[in-house]
Amino acid sequence: MKAEQNNKIEETTVAIIGAGVSGLTLATFLQKSGVPCIILERRDRAYIETRQRAGVVDARAVRMFEQWGLVDKLLSGPVAQTIDYRLNGISRVFDAIADDGIQSRFCTQQMLVGNLLKELIDVMEGDIRWNVNDITIHNEESERPQITYFDAEGRHQLVCTYIVGCDADRGMSRLSIPDGILTTYSHEFGYAWLAALVEAPVIGHPIMGVSDHGFVAQLPRGPQRSRYYLQCALSDGPEDWSDQRIWDEIRLRLNDSTIENAVVHNKDFIPLRSVVHSPMQYRNLFLVGDAAHLVPPVSAKGMNLALFDVDILSKALLQAVKDHNTSALQNYSETCLPHIWNYQDFAVWMADTMHDAGDLTLNGTFRQMTARARLDNLFKSDTAARIHSEYQRGMN
Repeated sequence: MKAEQNNKIEETTVAIIGAGVSGLTLATFLQKSGVPCIILERRDRAYIETRQRAGVVDARAVRMFEQWGLVDKLLSGPVAQTIDYRLNGISRVFDAIADDGIQSRFCTQQMLVGNLLKELIDVMEGDIRWNVNDITIHNEESERPQITYFDAEGRHQLVCTYIVGCDADRGMSRLSIPDGILTTYSHEFGYAWLAALVEAPVIGHPIMGVSDHGFVAQLPRGPQRSRYYLQCALSDGPEDWSDQRIWDEIRLRLNDSTIENAVVHNKDFIPLRSVVHSPMQYRNLFLVGDAAHLVPPVSAKGMNLALFDVDILSKALLQAVKDHNTSALQNYSETCLPHIWNYQDFAVWMADTMHDAGDLTLNGTFRQMTARARLDNLFKSDTAARIHSEYQRGMN
């Protein structure tokens, strides 16, 4: 039974739902600027700090944190400009050089979240409410937004000026928007990834591998762990992939029999898909990150796309609160969407190229050979490599 006796009413300027990278980053920027905000998170701090997620912070996001004077505090990882692309075991290192001197960083979401929590809570004394449930958004026209939620102390009512949904694809922020307001655009790629967190560090450069047997990648998840990604069928589940099969497939797809088995901590199955929900706002509710859009993980752009949203929204909120100018806030969705579609274009290009070049049963020999020609051009042609780098930097 919910405790109704403590109906606590509070006020703040910005209520943020979700304490992932985007929610914590937005709250840090607002708190640093003197704008009151409260984060509501359904999990506890320990879960948020230990949750394993991907981690390459692109040049644009690095530049954003630098502008806020936070880059040294938040991004402790090394420069992330080099990828070891492999085709049937043949290694070719790709180097993307940033013209303006700003380089991307390897910084897992777990590391970035930990650093953000230290800065927001320990330094700035920010307000995060953990273990909340039954959140309900009241976002009526001509009324101040309100959020009701429950925790161990009972029912709470939070009156605010703006609500920001940073609660991912299945969160309730987007679900609170009435039917008929949003248009959803989606693309299903037709295959999935098995994501296996293993007790084995990346040796050398992170790997993106193409093989006749399917796609494989190895990316860092801390000093002693990494996550392997293996292309698999949409219908696959844990019962289809024993630990031994995972290691056998890794050795096969990388053409490297020297790779030794290690502990597999967990396995997730991720159908590759792209989604855009438009518009990204409704009245005084604004959607950020996965709540508004999804990109396949092969592009390594999901976290960076969320940080782009935060960059645009934080500036718009500051302008609205401090200067009483809401024009940027009203145009938040229109400002973000062209950039989001650029990310989606790159994500589709990257996913199709890396997977078509591998297993020919996916789309046939013709698509396999054209995709491999594309990859060859990246390494054999300075012009193609430069265009590829500029393509990625163009989104920055």
